[in-house]
Amino acid sequence: MEDVLSWLNQPLLEDSFLRLWMAIAAGAVLVLVLLLVLVLIRKRKRKKKAESDGEEPVTEQPAPRPVLELANLQGIGSREEQQDAFGISRMARMKEDGLLAVLCDGMGGMAEGGRIAAETAAELVAMFPWEDDGAVPEWVRQRSGRVYQQFRGHGGTTLVAALLRGRSLSFWCVGDSDLFLLREGTLYELNVRQEFRNDLVLRALEGAFPVEDAFTDPQAGALSEYIGKEDVKCDYTYLPFPLQPEDVLLLCSDGVSDTLTLKQIREAMALPPQACCDKLEEEILAAGRPNQDNYTAIVMQYHGNGEET
Repeated sequence: MEDVLSWLNQPLLEDSFLRLWMAIAAGAVLVLVLLLVLVLIRKRKRKKKAESDGEEPVTEQPAPRPVLELANLQGIGSREEQQDAFGISRMARMKEDGLLAVLCDGMGGMAEGGRIAAETAAELVAMFPWEDDGAVPEWVRQRSGRVYQQFRGHGGTTLVAALLRGRSLSFWCVGDSDLFLLREGTLYELNVRQEFRNDLVLRALEGAFPVEDAFTDPQAGALSEYIGKEDVKCDYTYLPFPLQPEDVLLLCSDGVSDTLTLKQIREAMALPPQACCDKLEEEILAAGRPNQDNYTAIVMQYHGNGEET
């Protein structure tokens, strides 16, 4: 071993300060540098070849989110039959026509509530797209009149319909089905329930009786408007409502909103649409109400990715 070390320590040239081991080390470093240069040259050649062949870059871009995500939920509760109905226009035509979502709650205890709800939802979806949103309240009036002629006020349904077109929302409501908006963590109810409670409150404010009595009256929750009356008043947007990116909309029957608290609804709506529906049903079942009504929901999340729908 000492002989090897002595040999490596010999001068590279006569009277030179460079030793053999220094030359060997320098040669090894040079070889490594040459190998690294060759590797880089080969990678560059492969990249140029891939680009000339029209191949996509290796780096993958995340898939863009859709303009709108949608999910729905429906359950029979403790009732013997399902009297809720809903309908949604064709997603494939969303860019050209917009998207219409309709939910109807057949009135329990009245004749053919489920059939009236299903026919009303189907008829409104079938007539979409329409040229003028202003024609919808007149259609609601005519539809209500036809139901009244058949059932004389003993059969009917609620209605909540939402139309997303471009970056705007229009809606039409009759009865006590709800339309909620979740925006930046705050929950808003966009429509006003058409119940006798509202009339009672107005009478109470005029001095007819204490305001507290308006909320405890047995008829407070009864519908003041529904499709099936001879003359019906429809609550609707006179001008389209502008949407913001990540707005979430919930259309639901009172089997959802009467069972759950606003806090529970807000927390569910903070989830993606399908997870929201799952959470709503989980909370409804956990409530365990013995007289649980039919429950139906449509959840839409508008991502607003800069495209016109």
